[in-house]
Amino acid sequence: MTIVPIAEGIQLVSVNAEGFLFEGMWDLPYGVSINSYVVGKKEVALIDGICGWDGTREELDSFLVKTGIELENIKYVILNHMEPDHTEWLRAFIDIYQDFDIYCSKQAGELVEHFFGKADRIHPVKDGETLELADGHKLTFITAPGVHWPDTIMTFEETTKTLFSCDNFGSFGLLKRHIDQFCTDEEMKFIETQQQRYYADILATFSTAVGMSTKKAIAKDPAIIAPGHGLVWKNDVGRIIADYERYVAYAKGVAKEEVLVLCGSMYGMSEKMADHVAGILEREGMAHRVISVNTTDLGTILQHAWSATGIIVVASTYELHIFPPMAYALEEMGKKNIKNRIGFYTGSYGWSGGGNKEFNAILERNKMNWDLLEGYEFRGMPKEEDKKVVGDKTMEIIRKVREVTA
Repeated sequence: MTIVPIAEGIQLVSVNAEGFLFEGMWDLPYGVSINSYVVGKKEVALIDGICGWDGTREELDSFLVKTGIELENIKYVILNHMEPDHTEWLRAFIDIYQDFDIYCSKQAGELVEHFFGKADRIHPVKDGETLELADGHKLTFITAPGVHWPDTIMTFEETTKTLFSCDNFGSFGLLKRHIDQFCTDEEMKFIETQQQRYYADILATFSTAVGMSTKKAIAKDPAIIAPGHGLVWKNDVGRIIADYERYVAYAKGVAKEEVLVLCGSMYGMSEKMADHVAGILEREGMAHRVISVNTTDLGTILQHAWSATGIIVVASTYELHIFPPMAYALEEMGKKNIKNRIGFYTGSYGWSGGGNKEFNAILERNKMNWDLLEGYEFRGMPKEEDKKVVGDKTMEIIRKVREVTA
């Protein structure tokens, strides 16, 4: 548990977590930070809990000493979001102390009872409602439904202009430094990769809602953005806002001037064609990345698919269908609204084709609306005539991607 003052009367409580699957399914190659906040001293509001607390009275007492607050002064618990990575601490806290009110959305209030068995002293907040603390802090609640869960709110502290943004403006990655102004340029570049991974894995499905909540955030003109995961932004709030506006825009299809080559190969035949495609992209100076669905976790696939305007799928036929790991990746890309990309399918088959047919069916079923060139299946190892056909299609993808991203 790391405790860092971020504004007058406001403290960040953060923990670095690793060695587990986020939400039980997402790989975390660089871990994740989980943040909560303490507002006030005479009358305290805990925002999204006590991150890193082990649930014992001894550790709670240590937390109180480090933050300089008294247990009996904790009068409010603000739940921006009911997902257990932000709220699981509440179960043990209720066993120790009960003299506080919970402020949350109406939807979150319903879950408090189902998750923790607490049904009293829950105050459902409306958009724009305020709560004033004895220290002079004033909290304004901003509804942000659909920013990951339907119950989400953001909380804005008016005197310091601090926006507690919950999952919005979040990031994966362990933190060495917790405020942007203390990070090196290299650290900031790394954090941007983890922002995009977080957005693609966690928020992409809800891009419309994220766009709406981002506009609400901009309207408050925050001096500080304090998310539930990742850096606290003080030095360059505009940067994280601009990054998130860009991620939201990627949902419309025009992303970076780059091509993702997504490969699924059983015995190396489709992989050889993927290598051929990558060689052309390299020769033509097109930014690109080759990812094997055989060996790459889904979170990494989505991270790079989200920012690619062009996606070329190279996958074997397997039992009359597309290679199953590729089918899974494409289905998840559909659920995450990776739409309006430019691409095509190619792949090897032995006895009969079928990969291209299922590829098209997956895209149609998920209403992905890709601008597709005609697919091309080849038998066995790619021959020179196969490479010529696929090479011409790759050149057309390059032309189209450069045209729309110019």
